[in-house]
Formats: sequence, structure tokens, C-alpha cells
Amino acid sequence: MPQPKTAVIVTLGVLGWLISYAFFFKWLGEHQWAFFGGWYEAFTSSDFATGLLMDLVLTTAMLVALAIFERERLGPRWTAAVILSLALSVSISLTLYLVATWLRRRDEPGGAPAAGATNPSG
Repeated sequence: MPQPKTAVIVTLGVLGWLISYAFFFKWLGEHQWAFFGGWYEAFTSSDFATGLLMDLVLTTAMLVALAIFERERLGPRWTAAVILSLALSVSISLTLYLVATWLRRRDEPGGAPAAGATNPSG
């Protein structure tokens, strides 16, 4: 059974992905499914929209940097998963990064015990 923090983070990550895609597909349908049509207008229609886009772009770059900087600790599969998942959404990528970090930390000497483990010293 996953730890509560893992369950919360995974739930929020998946919700972020699903909600963003629901709005994306709604928007895409309103623009006759022209994938690139209307993007410039959508992202520059207001300073607010442009600010959100810039935050998303910089957060994406931050996740790539984190995955690269932590690649030795995360291992090649987790590093690739974090970077490649950005094609789906930033929330999924952040979720994978956090879960991988927690799993690796647990497996390190002196790391946090696995969920449900008991303390042998009593």
C-alpha cells in the first residue's frame, strides 16, 4: 500500500494531467482541431496567459535540469521517464520525479524505511 504522501502526489499529478487535457481538447475542438492554429493568439491574448505559459516553460526546463543533475541517483530509466513524460504533462513529470526520488532515498543506506516496515530495534 502506498504511503499517503505518494498517493496524494500521484492523485494530484494525474488530476493535473487529465484536467489540462480536458481543457486542451475542448480548446482544440473550438479551433477545428488545427493543432498549431490559434496557439499564438491563445498564449499572447493577455499578459496573464503569457505569464502562465512562461511559468510552464520554465518549470519544464527545471524538471529537465533536475532529471539530468540527478541522473546518477535516479538511474537511466527514471531519468528517461521524467524527461519523456514532459510530452504528456508537467504534472506527470513532476509526479514521476518525486516518486523516483522517494524510492531511491528509501533504498539508500540510512534512508527512510519502506512503507509498512517495522523497526527491528523495537
